[in-house]
Amino acid sequence: MDAKKILIGLSVLALTFYAGRFSKPAVVKIETVEVVKTVTVKEAAKEKIVTVEKIVYKDGTVKETTKTEDREDTKESSNIESTKVANSETIRDVGLNLGALAIVDATNIQGNREYGVFVSKRVFSNVSVGVMATSDKKLGLSLGLSF
Repeated sequence: MDAKKILIGLSVLALTFYAGRFSKPAVVKIETVEVVKTVTVKEAAKEKIVTVEKIVYKDGTVKETTKTEDREDTKESSNIESTKVANSETIRDVGLNLGALAIVDATNIQGNREYGVFVSKRVFSNVSVGVMATSDKKLGLSLGLSF
């Protein structure tokens, strides 16, 4: 195998590694602020009532009675202010992985080498299914678990 193919394979592997390393999934931040404000007003009103009662008798005598009454009305309301802040962060991840393969026989390292690509997709939760293809026209399937 010539050095040009090895260099191209290593370049593609490094490129996919750094593309995956420095590309970040999109993060959506949601911030909800709820403000509730209640105003308290307390009013007191004082009222003075003066009642004058005059009684005139048949003989001409007048009897006068004065009554003083204090009346107080009170209105009361409360002022409560509360703030509720809810933060949530959602990471949007497509769940698609792309990789490069380099396969060599463990008993004969200098022998024939195979190169290929690997694509996997997260199916649900942390389980993924993948497909791979090599330069020797071999196909493979994989089942993965991320943790």
